[in-house]
Amino acid sequence: MHRRFEKPGSSERADEVPHGAKADEGNSSHSAGEESTDAIRQAGTQIIYREEPGGREHRSPGYLILLEGPADLRGCRYPLSSGETSIGRTKECQVSILERSVSRCHATLVAEGGSLVLVHRSSTNGTFVNGEPVEDRKRVFDGDQIQLADRVVLRLEAPAHRPAMGVGRARTLREAMEARVDLDARIQREFLRDGSFLDVDVVDSFGMKSDESRSERVVVSFERFRAFVARTVAEHGGDVLNCSGDEVMSFFESADDSVAAAKAIFTGLARFNERENLLDRPFRIRGGIHTGRSAVDLVSGVAYSPVLDAAGHLQKAAPVGGLLISEETAEMLSSCEGMVKAGVVAKNLMEAYRVEI
Repeated sequence: MHRRFEKPGSSERADEVPHGAKADEGNSSHSAGEESTDAIRQAGTQIIYREEPGGREHRSPGYLILLEGPADLRGCRYPLSSGETSIGRTKECQVSILERSVSRCHATLVAEGGSLVLVHRSSTNGTFVNGEPVEDRKRVFDGDQIQLADRVVLRLEAPAHRPAMGVGRARTLREAMEARVDLDARIQREFLRDGSFLDVDVVDSFGMKSDESRSERVVVSFERFRAFVARTVAEHGGDVLNCSGDEVMSFFESADDSVAAAKAIFTGLARFNERENLLDRPFRIRGGIHTGRSAVDLVSGVAYSPVLDAAGHLQKAAPVGGLLISEETAEMLSSCEGMVKAGVVAKNLMEAYRVEI
């Protein structure tokens, strides 16, 4: 049963009301017969033990404090369960808030592997953390503001769940918007780059592997191939971003450097097959290059951009032993010598040029 603490001098009966205790300094005690151990009073940020059925005492992992909502509940502190804490309009919820816009079971706060995760449950009313909507689940931290629909705001007080040092989080909608502007500026400043992506892939790698009975020879040969490509890319001022299967994607700030690196890989392949390849079948490759502005993290080797995807499409459209580059790449080259128009790549309707190796 959930009961309201009476204020000093109040003649109100302790009627059944939503779970939570008003954090008034003057109200420091209550009758022993009340089932009031669910709603714990606390001073400042000190966490107070709460008594659970059976007389056992457990330290609460934190509290939800009502900042905005029904006037008679503002300031109430709701202790969190060590497992799941239900939040909603019904009295069965551990955090029960009688507000029409709050759904019967609106959300759940779950302790998972040392983290607190807010799970959105309502199919009709929104849940927000620091002004940002929660579509399904979101990890939350000490000080976060949780909004239910448009009238109820709770602050999470959980000192054990503070963010890592140096990680800042917005507390209000305005701060969230400011943080988004700052983040966009940081992305523009640190990660947006103009450059060229070179995609190189091994032709019929499955067949090459299937024809070799000794797996160690397959592994060593393909690892040597990736190392050969990486060395050549680095020698021409590029950075290998990632290797997906037998495909190697790299980034260059200069279109000229990307084409020069591609030519070096193609011309050096015969030497590689002769000296480093342990398989009976030779490595055969094709490549593609596209140029444009992209979000690139050279430290992590990650890029997010349709420019990168277009380089992959050009590579797949290239003939075996051939290199296709986009019109955008051709326009950035200091010389177009040795290039022949190859038509339009059907995947994304790009004008392509074949580079003579």
